[in-house]
Amino acid sequence: MHIPSFLKNFQQSLKKRVGRSDGVTPLVSHDHDVKLIQSLRGKKTPSAKQWARLPELLSTREKRLFGFAGVVFFASLVWFGYGLLLSRMAIVPAVGGRYTEAVVGSPQRINPLFASTNDTDVDITRLVYSGLMRHDASQRLLPDLATKYEVSDTKLVYTFHLRENALWHDGQPFTADDVLFTMDSIQDPEINSPLLVSFQGVLVEKVDDYTVRFTLSEPFPSFLSSLTVGILPEHIWSDIPADQLRLSQKNIQPIGTGPYKFLKLIKDDSGRIVRYELTRFEDWYRQAPYIQEFIFAFYSTYDGPGGAIQDLREKKVDGLHFVPYNLRGQVTRKHLVLYTLQLPQYTALMYNQTHTPVLKTLDVRTALRCVIDKERILRETLDNEGNVIHSPVLPEFPGYDPARTTERCDTATANEKIDAEYKRLTGEDYKKKLVEQEIARYKESVPTTTTSTDEGDTQNDPDADIPHEVRQQIEESIDAQLDPAQPFYRVDDDGNIVTLTIVTSDTTEYSQAAHLIAGMWQELGIVANVSLVPAKDIAKQVLKERQYDVLLYGMIVGEDPDQYPFWHSSQIDFPGLNLSKYVNKKVDTVLEDARETTDEEERIAKYKEFQDLLLADVPGVFLYIPTYTYALTDMVQGFNVIRISHPSDRFNGIESWYIKTKKVWNARQAS
Repeated sequence: MHIPSFLKNFQQSLKKRVGRSDGVTPLVSHDHDVKLIQSLRGKKTPSAKQWARLPELLSTREKRLFGFAGVVFFASLVWFGYGLLLSRMAIVPAVGGRYTEAVVGSPQRINPLFASTNDTDVDITRLVYSGLMRHDASQRLLPDLATKYEVSDTKLVYTFHLRENALWHDGQPFTADDVLFTMDSIQDPEINSPLLVSFQGVLVEKVDDYTVRFTLSEPFPSFLSSLTVGILPEHIWSDIPADQLRLSQKNIQPIGTGPYKFLKLIKDDSGRIVRYELTRFEDWYRQAPYIQEFIFAFYSTYDGPGGAIQDLREKKVDGLHFVPYNLRGQVTRKHLVLYTLQLPQYTALMYNQTHTPVLKTLDVRTALRCVIDKERILRETLDNEGNVIHSPVLPEFPGYDPARTTERCDTATANEKIDAEYKRLTGEDYKKKLVEQEIARYKESVPTTTTSTDEGDTQNDPDADIPHEVRQQIEESIDAQLDPAQPFYRVDDDGNIVTLTIVTSDTTEYSQAAHLIAGMWQELGIVANVSLVPAKDIAKQVLKERQYDVLLYGMIVGEDPDQYPFWHSSQIDFPGLNLSKYVNKKVDTVLEDARETTDEEERIAKYKEFQDLLLADVPGVFLYIPTYTYALTDMVQGFNVIRISHPSDRFNGIESWYIKTKKVWNARQAS
């Protein structure tokens, strides 16, 4: 049997003490040793005193081994305890951090009454204001400033019970008076809010400080969706006259009840807002957002020096509100995530029949439509990242028919339709016509020559030729203006060249699409010009005045399938969205019936009838549905939006976004 070395040493010590060479027996030491041995009998573990004397019995090597084992044991114990502690801890979002998003555009009015005409305004309004209803990250419609609501059996009366814990950013309480003031402002024709159409004929009453009642004149199934509009504070806006409300400074320094409140803005030397800063509202009635500061940085362009993408690549900003398809390669970098979201939006050509006589004839509008190759446009502008459409009624909306198509025709067939309206003119004849016009202008701008008569008098000679070098310059100038791809030209009864101008936003996608369409129309003898307008100026320069022949535009439909705002004749003027200025009284009636019925089958039938009538009149050409791509740094967690109705819906669930984290005791695991 193996005997430990410290026992061997102990035995040897006893032997030495018992058998001394001087013959004297050390009784005291012997008795002590005997007692020590006896005390060990029956004990399984040494006492504390015995453990304390253990080092005296160990060799140097054993002491080292024993010490190392102790260190390993202690470290293992600490590691086990740390692991056990970690298993009982949870990592959760923490308040803090700053997020900066690049936006190509500029804010104008951060006001729910006017924001819908400017996507940038809608983005900021979504964070600063809140409505009676809201959409969550899954696009479900839920109460927001309201806690609950009831709808009468007639579907005409909606009663809302309001939150009693909601505060404005200045600390004032939110009440029913704010709701009434907002709705009265929307319905005021002098204020001219684009939301007026959704609330016409709606009676709003205050039941008590925290209850309001809406009474509709007719059923409107999408009425709840319209109540996501932000509510204005009466105590801030009530003293401002209606005719001055659009110009108020409060439009860019808003006070709302939303998750973020206005902090400050920065302007450049020209007075343009280049930075807009928000901070979390700690007293928000729901869970206050985790991200402390939310900042918008505004740009006039995506690419190039000083553009949004350059700053994104240099990490001066953390996200980009929209990524054009053709620029995705420049955006892609480490720690940046691209989210492709489903968006109910379509791109279309809108014919403004009131602006040019060319589009008044149905056969001409039909010919222009049938030669357009939609598949080619989608392929060459978005690399097929989208879907071709043939109607404004989109997939998943009532009345959508996947089998519906648009008539296609070859160039010869289309030209036959137009031949009945406009004569053809060869390229050479057109050039000759232009040269003659320029020569006539030249002669008017210089003194005429004189000739002598037999009587010696002088007179003007209108037939005198111009210098050869001048004629040559005129011809070269005309050659530079003419497009060699134009096979021939069309002229009206007055000899004027048939011309159409396509107006669109100055983005790569729309510019490419517009030039492709212009090339297709050239084959019909139509001179198609393209006019590009900065994206930030489209609303105020183009939509407001309706000064265009053809508008190539992206229509954001939203979650509401109601086509009334886009095609009813009451919406032909700004801020209405009937961009073709289309008028058909029968269509008006169908749209009115569709928004009033509560029977889903009848509603579907009405929207199918609407499409048949609309497409027969050819007020425009419906091209494709694009996708929406959003760039966000991976330092931001909690983004879980997939489907949106408007680009600003990317902020649905903003209170769940976070940058900072912390560890907390997980009581559930511990139990």
